[in-house]
Amino acid sequence: MKVTVKFFLIVLVAGFLIFSSSFAQATNGMKVIGVGPVQRSMGGAGVALPLDASVTISNPAGIGLLDRRLDIGLTYFEPHVSYSAHSDAGMVTSNGRKIKSDAAASWIPAMGFVLHKNDTITLGLGAYGVSGMGVLYESNLYNNKTYTQYSLLKIAPALAWNVNEKLVLGFAPNIDYATMDFEAGDPSQVQHHGGVAWGLGYTVGAIYKLVEEVSLGLSYESFQDFQDFKFNTDRGTDKMNFDQPQTLTAGVAFKPVKTFRVALDVSWINWPQCTGEGEPVYSENSSGATPWNMNWENQFVYKIGAEYDLNRLLTLRAGYNYGKNPLDQDRLFEGVAFPAIAEHHFTLGAGVRITDALSLNIGAMYAPRITFRAENFAQQFINSAETKMSQYSIDLGLAYKF
Repeated sequence: MKVTVKFFLIVLVAGFLIFSSSFAQATNGMKVIGVGPVQRSMGGAGVALPLDASVTISNPAGIGLLDRRLDIGLTYFEPHVSYSAHSDAGMVTSNGRKIKSDAAASWIPAMGFVLHKNDTITLGLGAYGVSGMGVLYESNLYNNKTYTQYSLLKIAPALAWNVNEKLVLGFAPNIDYATMDFEAGDPSQVQHHGGVAWGLGYTVGAIYKLVEEVSLGLSYESFQDFQDFKFNTDRGTDKMNFDQPQTLTAGVAFKPVKTFRVALDVSWINWPQCTGEGEPVYSENSSGATPWNMNWENQFVYKIGAEYDLNRLLTLRAGYNYGKNPLDQDRLFEGVAFPAIAEHHFTLGAGVRITDALSLNIGAMYAPRITFRAENFAQQFINSAETKMSQYSIDLGLAYKF
């Protein structure tokens, strides 16, 4: 056990370094559709179907139904995003010109392990990149560059209690680490770089086995309360309050035969809690920066995933994830700077057993191009803007049972 914990901590530190230096990008609003190669291959579904240590984040009750294990993984995520805008007021350098984002691809870490204390108590620990967004556009909108970057890593020590043969309960405190930078608006707006904040919250969950073939799952992630992001600008100190919202997920898992498993989930994300009207908010604004007003709506996300054991060495997975984007079509600038517009996500994956203890998991996700159009000349002096985005990701990971 000591070797396993030491190894996990080494990988965790490496993941921190990778994550904090990249542009993290997400797909259900700011949230990734799933964490780790297995959960992502299932379209993010699995609140009632624990398959690996990723449930420390999504439903901590799930670790009570897993063997002792260590899961590590890495996701390569690349969005293709562009916009064009038109302004009769001269607030666009090149009216109608397509501008592509030069933001780098993201590397998103996934790490977790599960240990059994006794027959009824299970302990786990997970560290996963769970949220992010960002663009890097050359000078055009408001005759200035548009650059945004937000990344969130969540650490979750988890505890599960097997109440009886049918019911498992779980709890996981959430320790959040986030980074933020942005340069946006007209040229009078100063740069905001180096914002870092820690946040706290918790996740509770339950899994109930109706019959041997059917299980129900429920998970609640609380409001994640962050410190203010602090920016030392050329005009003084700015502080911004940027939290993360509560999320409720319900799911059902079917196991019609021993080799085939299906999971269906529905999540409700309460975006107005932190990205609603007039948010995020400057708690201190020494630079006179223009206030934000993202005005996002609540979002419902629908997920389905299936897993099939082709033979004892190969498991195949596929999934689909849909969530209507939460953006406000009247908030034109925010839609360009934070283009969280992806809606449909298709996933595939496979697990390859190398030995009885060691497996290789791979996966891929594709989100086809979607277009978001907004208009707001009265407040933002831009007639219209059109943002387009498609995404893909590749996942790779190892699972070790011990």
